[in-house]
Amino acid sequence: MIRFYLNGQLQKLNQVDPNLSILDWLRTRKRLTGTKEGCASGDCGACTVVIGSPDPEQSGQLRYDSVNSCIALVGSLHGKHLVTVDALTQEPAHPVQKEMVECHGAQCGFCTPGIIMSLFALHTESAANGSIPDDEALLEALSGNLCRCTGYRPIIEAGRRACVQTWEPGTGNAVLSRSSALSGPNGATPNNPAPGLAA
Repeated sequence: MIRFYLNGQLQKLNQVDPNLSILDWLRTRKRLTGTKEGCASGDCGACTVVIGSPDPEQSGQLRYDSVNSCIALVGSLHGKHLVTVDALTQEPAHPVQKEMVECHGAQCGFCTPGIIMSLFALHTESAANGSIPDDEALLEALSGNLCRCTGYRPIIEAGRRACVQTWEPGTGNAVLSRSSALSGPNGATPNNPAPGLAA
């Protein structure tokens, strides 16, 4: 059985096709269609999601990294926290979302969810480390995202402006946890979804 969190909600999957991509699972099984399929080969970044996994450098903390969901398999999610652009619909809006709007960082919008998730991962990790990313880090974070209409100037400016802002999820928003326990209701975790009860 594969146990993980999706946008703060515990998921338990049994007898999953070992070749099922995270993208296909999100779009066909969970009907979360904010994550887009572009190239289906890990080149364009339209399918970018963020995965939280235990940080080897900070005991008890999670590290959030952007991942191309079209080439990552669902089986790799065991014990982790999957965050999709669909989770960022709650108020207050994330600084990355606000600045992409303010800086006119989208035109057709197809690549925008992936760009937002790449910048979200950068913002999250920078905030956790107490640092402000420089342009090199910003360009590295966006290096896996292609945009054919907007051009990168407004996207990069949105990233610069967003990464100097702070953000706290709204009340009751369990989407982003830095604790490696990934605690759910009553202390549930992916490896122990029902504390005190048989799995």
